[in-house]
Amino acid sequence: MKKIVFALTALFASVGMMAQVRYNVTLKGPENGVKVYLHNYETGAVLDSAVVKNNTVAFRGECAEEIVASLEQLKPEKMSLLQFIVDGSKVAANLHEMTEGSALNLRFYEYQSAEKEMERDAMGLIGEYRQLYETNNGKVPEANMKDIEKRYEAIATQSKELNKRILDDNSDNMIPLAYLIHNANALGYEKVGEFLKTYKYADRASLNPLKKTLEAEACKLPGAKLIDFEMQNLEGKNVRLSDWVGKGNYVLVDFWASWCGPCRAEMPNVKADYEKYHPKGFEIVGVSLDNKREAWEKGVKDLGITWPQMSDVKGWQCEGAKLYNIRAIPATLLFAPDGTVVEYGLRGENLSKKLAEIYGEE
Repeated sequence: MKKIVFALTALFASVGMMAQVRYNVTLKGPENGVKVYLHNYETGAVLDSAVVKNNTVAFRGECAEEIVASLEQLKPEKMSLLQFIVDGSKVAANLHEMTEGSALNLRFYEYQSAEKEMERDAMGLIGEYRQLYETNNGKVPEANMKDIEKRYEAIATQSKELNKRILDDNSDNMIPLAYLIHNANALGYEKVGEFLKTYKYADRASLNPLKKTLEAEACKLPGAKLIDFEMQNLEGKNVRLSDWVGKGNYVLVDFWASWCGPCRAEMPNVKADYEKYHPKGFEIVGVSLDNKREAWEKGVKDLGITWPQMSDVKGWQCEGAKLYNIRAIPATLLFAPDGTVVEYGLRGENLSKKLAEIYGEE
């Protein structure tokens, strides 16, 4: 008899573990005829779709677990209509407010509304700038420019405060997932790393890509050891970053591309520093994010670059750039003689000052 009771208990426990979480969401306001998709926002998977009728679209169903979900339309233009947590509660909203939902979803919607308001304000400033630019023959008056910059900085400050509040006030629920998965950079990688140490949902599979990104970001911190990679040089020979880094000299690794305007604009500054400090042992290694070898070779020639180069000619899929989470160029990593990171992101005057400090010049 005890064996039967134990077996039944185990069976009921397993059924409980497999319990589905229901979703019941209604959205009013979209245009009739538009197709709306219900997505698992964490994975991007489409869970369901429906065509808007009577300016209303509704979804009913079940998920294997609680998730962050979203309603999106792809045509006539791609647009996110609503994000919510599938937590078994009913959700009802229009394009301007959430009219029904759990306390968690109502809080989540408040954050979304605050974000949208800041986005509208920012877009308004951009429109104001463009109008001034056009009406003043391409020259925005200094007073107007300072005013726009001041208001933009205020919006940026508000955004940072909101991001901080989202993490600080929600360590025990799923709301941060919506921001961690797609907006960790704005939240700040250092803060995100600390947050994940105690976050209730830190083991969520959807956060695995973020964790890899954080590992790559850690490779750029002062004192971090070299993460080596191999590519070809301009002669087609395989070379490694460690062929230069960690050999007793300061080495600047410069991520760039021939198609990158800011990279080309920065190159005269880099050349001046190289010519000044190379005789003292300073070295530069260029890592090109070009996707055509001919363009890479022409860029080196046209810009008069004389320091070592390496590339896998994969553009933004460059393996070396991925290792260090390089998402914008130009980007630089300065390594010490022992092969550890000195500083990331040195450019222009800041690079020159750092090198002058290192080599003892005024």
